[in-house]
Amino acid sequence: MDEQAREPLRWLLLVYRIKAGSSAQRTYVWRQLRQLGAVYLQQAVAVLPDRPAMRTGLDQLGDRIRRAGGEASLLETTSPTAVWEAEMVARFDAARDAEYDEIVESVERFEDEIRRETRKKRFRFAELEESETDWEKLSRWWERLVERDFFGAEGRAAAEETLARGKALLDEFTRAVYRAEGLDADPAGRGGG
Repeated sequence: MDEQAREPLRWLLLVYRIKAGSSAQRTYVWRQLRQLGAVYLQQAVAVLPDRPAMRTGLDQLGDRIRRAGGEASLLETTSPTAVWEAEMVARFDAARDAEYDEIVESVERFEDEIRRETRKKRFRFAELEESETDWEKLSRWWERLVERDFFGAEGRAAAEETLARGKALLDEFTRAVYRAEGLDADPAGRGGG
């Protein structure tokens, strides 16, 4: 299919107004839009690719805005030009790349903590449990981020490599804890890879 025959992408626009003096509602809307992966075109105008899950999320958010005394309209559109579409995709990718950078930084802090525990020879279940809890948070964050990486941002590959490295370090630490506690095997299967 040549470039001229390609269908333009479809988009959802949420145009909203929050009741004056409602900073908590404004923050809530911003957080919800960020979790969905929206990009702002301007203040109070957010755009997302037209996908069923995005439509559902925006419908629910619009309902909440209206219940709180605000206004919300959900509009459908298509890319007006190939240039506009490319710029919009680039904005989405840039937003995801910034989040991938945050993941990389968080994994690096996680690795620093594991190395610190290892240097201090703190091979105890309490430290392992804390590290596993931190890893679970990172994993959930990663899953949510991948869901909103609509166009395959470049930063994903580096973040995946960093996550794999962090997981390998956690697995190594897990095995060290089990050895230090006098256990040859990890009965929960946590440290096997």
